[in-house]
Amino acid sequence: MNRLIIIICIFFALSSKAQDINWVTFDELPNLSQQDAKPIMVFIHTEWCRYCLMQEQKTFKDSIVVADLNENYYCVKLNAETDSTISFLNRDYSANGYNHTLSWVLGAQDNQLSFPTTVILSPQYKLTNRWVGFLSKDLLGLTM
Repeated sequence: MNRLIIIICIFFALSSKAQDINWVTFDELPNLSQQDAKPIMVFIHTEWCRYCLMQEQKTFKDSIVVADLNENYYCVKLNAETDSTISFLNRDYSANGYNHTLSWVLGAQDNQLSFPTTVILSPQYKLTNRWVGFLSKDLLGLTM
């Protein structure tokens, strides 16, 4: 009887484990896209942005959102304040003092960059959608 209880507890512990989004880097995209062409979701964020954190902790932890993103998209996080150089589409992007130049290229709208910004690129790396602000799981599901 004790063994059965332990097995049931282990089963529930494993099945309730939060699934995570399979985040990839910009460096990995060319190889992944050659193997299986998918759209790309880029999440442009900062460490201090509370709405970015909310989107990461709520929207990107929802099991339905996670399953959909992992199956149908390559997902990339772009910290707009990183100081590292990022190679993307045969060009190097670097920090420009305040925000990373790639975050401006992908996320700026009307010459403004707000956080969070979620961008969808086609498998051919063309910008297809951009949403500025917090996306709930319901809003993300409707927009994608």
